Amino acid sequence: MNSYLPTLAQESPHIALMRQELENYDTLDAVTDREGDDVVTENSATPLLSGYPQATLEHRKDLESRYQTFLARETSRISSLGIAIGYGSGIVLLALTLIPVNQLHGSTFALRLAIGLSGIWWFIFSIPAAVLLPSPPPSTPEVNELNQKNWSFMREILGAWIGLMNRLRWREVKRLRNTFKFLAAWFLLSDGEQTTLLTSLHHLHS
Repeated sequence: MNSYLPTLAQESPHIALMRQELENYDTLDAVTDREGDDVVTENSATPLLSGYPQATLEHRKDLESRYQTFLARETSRISSLGIAIGYGSGIVLLALTLIPVNQLHGSTFALRLAIGLSGIWWFIFSIPAAVLLPSPPPSTPEVNELNQKNWSFMREILGAWIGLMNRLRWREVKRLRNTFKFLAAWFLLSDGEQTTLLTSLHHLHS
């Protein structure tokens, strides 16, 4: 579900307004370039690329910088809110499953019941995400029909693994250095957490 973060952040109202303003600049720039191609000047001192006035260029550069900053903040806000809700619901579920476990004195059936309730809990609360999360951007009916005909479950899985392996190339690692540092730190943290948990459970049962 983390893959939805960029889409959800970009669809925020204030982010969408800033992106629309940037797109307006780009559209005006493209129109200006097309009009400029038809104009022939005889003055050798006239710049070939007139473009925007300096003040306008500075404003667009500032807008682009602010857009990236606010987009990063909005992505972090949605991510933090999602993590908080996820961990909060996990705590609520843990409290609920402790009731049958304590009532049945930690029997094997009680543990199976707790695990089963966990699966039901996450299945039920995954339905709103499946229904409400945005779909891919719409395209033309011809493209949709072609995609439906060529869609293959195995091809999608293979494409995902190919994309992952491409991301693990050294060139990508250097380009996304901070991202890979975070992933490596998260791997060590989660692996250490799981090792501690499993070791504790092993000592409890022994």
